[in-house]
Parts: sequence; C-alpha cells; structure tokens
Amino acid sequence: MKRAIFLVMLGVCGAGLAPVDGWAQASRQPAEVKYLRVPHRFQIFVDGGIGLPSLPGVFNDYWNTAFNLGIGFGVSIQPWLEVNASYCRASFGLNAIEAKGKINYTGIEEVQGGSVSTKVFSGSVRFLAVPKARTNPYVEIGVGAFTTTGGDVIIEGVLRNSMEDVSGISVWPAVGIQYAMSERWSAYSRFTYMINLNSDFAPGDLLLPPGGGTPTIGGNQVISSIIVGLMARF
Repeated sequence: MKRAIFLVMLGVCGAGLAPVDGWAQASRQPAEVKYLRVPHRFQIFVDGGIGLPSLPGVFNDYWNTAFNLGIGFGVSIQPWLEVNASYCRASFGLNAIEAKGKINYTGIEEVQGGSVSTKVFSGSVRFLAVPKARTNPYVEIGVGAFTTTGGDVIIEGVLRNSMEDVSGISVWPAVGIQYAMSERWSAYSRFTYMINLNSDFAPGDLLLPPGGGTPTIGGNQVISSIIVGLMARF
C-alpha cells in the first residue's frame, strides 16, 4: 500500500509540473525567453511531499509513509549552479495492527506510540541542465546533519519499549524538474534518496515481545521521498 501511494504521488507530481504550453505558438516564444533570462541572486523555497521508509527492512515493513515538510534559501552562483541550505522534517507513524503481530501480543489492549521522527539540516548543490529553458531538469547533491528520535511503544499494563535516539551525517542525491511560472516564481518536483549514516538506528527495538528480548541489529536509515515545492527568486 505504501508503494502504491508513493507511485501515485510520483505520477501526480510529474503531471502537475508538465508544461501546458510546451507547444505554444512561435509568437509567444520571444516573451518567454525574455523573462526567463532575468538574472537573480537569491531564492527562498518551501516544499512538501511524502517520505517512504525504505531501510532497515523493519522500518519499511512496520512504519507508514510520512508527510515531509521543508523550507530553505539559496544563492545562484552561475545560471546553471545554485547552492542551497534547507531544513526538513518527517514523522513516520507506526502501523499498530502490523506491529501487534510482530510483538506477538494477542490481548485486547491497543499498541500506542512508536512514531519515528527525523529532522535534517543540510546544504546542497543543484546543477541545472538548461538554465534558460522554461522546463529545466536538474540534479542535486546534499550533505548535512540529522537527528532521529523514536517514541516509546506502549501496550497498557503489558510492555513499554524504547529506541535509542541517533544522529549523524546525512547524504542525499536527488533528481528533479523545475518549471518557471513567471519571472520570479518557479515550481519544482524531485525524487530524493536520503541516507542517514548511523548503524545504531534500530527501530526493531520498539517491537520486542513482552518480557524483552535480544536487541535488534541496527543500520543506516534510508528514506525515499517525492517532493513538490514553490520557489521565489530575487
């Protein structure tokens, strides 16, 4: 189900940014070229989308997709090169029904808590393929710092499992497409594959059976995201 939602969002993002006037009459082209060449030095942006928990496997299997919210600003170094700084946050809710089976609890009490929240501060370099075109593919590479925390999983009167918070370096490549709506405003969409480097990330500890058990082996947290955003240029 998570993958189906992810694929639908990918299709919607692509359709939403498809240029409706890609085959406009020649009489309109000079005006478009003129305003697309207006230089700018700074940009601010806000974006949102869905984040799919990808790795470790238990993170993918027992946590739901999250809403990913980000803000940032940047500087244009060259028409084809931008440097950006951004902050993003995503909170992945635990699938309580699936988790109950994993914990191996058959009673009537509900599974509560267990959300995993990730915050990332990063800097990135964006390479624009065709700076003077209205529809512009790009590649982006980001490096930053992340913090991931997990809420306790509680079954009233039965168990209370916790996970160690982790932090470290975050790296993420992304590919996307940018569409100029006017001289100052652009919309964009991108696919991001974020790797949060800390082998102690162990969400499986939240799903240990009553009475405890062997702590799970951790691994790097991986989040795949489809993002759409709006950018203002100055």
